[in-house]
Amino acid sequence: MKVELTQRDKKLLTFLGVFVIIVCIGYWGVLPQLKAASEYNDDIEEQNTLSDYYQQKITQLAVVKKNNDDLENLISGSKENYYPVMDNDAVDNLITNKVIDEYKLMTYDLIIGDKEAAGLGPYIYSNKAMTGQSDAKKRALAAAAPVVSEDGMLLFGDVVEADTATTGIYVVPVQMRLGGKMSDITRLLDDLAYTDNKVRLVSYAVSSEEYVIPHEDGTEETFVTDILDLSVELYMCAE
Repeated sequence: MKVELTQRDKKLLTFLGVFVIIVCIGYWGVLPQLKAASEYNDDIEEQNTLSDYYQQKITQLAVVKKNNDDLENLISGSKENYYPVMDNDAVDNLITNKVIDEYKLMTYDLIIGDKEAAGLGPYIYSNKAMTGQSDAKKRALAAAAPVVSEDGMLLFGDVVEADTATTGIYVVPVQMRLGGKMSDITRLLDDLAYTDNKVRLVSYAVSSEEYVIPHEDGTEETFVTDILDLSVELYMCAE
C-alpha cells in the first residue's frame, strides 16, 4: 500500500523536524551553558565578597601594626624603670657598691631573699579592684580594630589582660643593716622614696649604737654610730 504525503504533511514534518532540532539544541546545548553561567555568576559574587573582606583586613593591618608598635614602645619604656633580672651575687654587688660609693655607709648585715614572680594586684580603690575591669582594658576595647565577618557583622576580638604570672616581673626582698652618719642615712632614705627605679621601701628603723675600742695602754675610746635597719623590695623585669 502506497501512502502519498500531501504538501501539507510535508510542511508539518519539516516543521516538526526543525522543532525537534531546536529543542535538542536548547536542552543539550544552550540550557547547560545557562546553568554554568548562573553558577559562574554566583562564584564571582562570592569571590567579590571575599575580596572585599580581605581588602578590609589588609586595610586594618596598618592599624594593627601601629597599635603593636605603640604597645612595644610602651613596654620598652616601662622596662627602663626596672632592674634587669639578676642573681643574688649581682644584687649583693649592686647594693654594697651603691651604699659604700654613693652614701659612704658601712654594711653590717645583708640578707637577700628568693626571687619570686611579682603579684601585681590592683590598688584597693582602683576601678580594677572594684569592678574587675581595668581602665586599660576599657581603652583597649574602645581602640580595638573591628573585624568584618563574612556575613557583614562587625566583630571585636577579645582583649585579654596580662596574667601576673606571665608579666616577667620579679621581686626580691632585701634586708640590710647599715651604719654611718645620720646625714648620709637621711640622704639614702630620701633617694629611696623618690627613686625612678622600682625599689619599694618596706620599712626602716634608725637607732644609734656605742662601740668601745680598747687600747694597749689600758684606755678605752667610745664611738657612737648611727644605725639604719632597712627593708626594701627590688623589682626586676626580664629583657
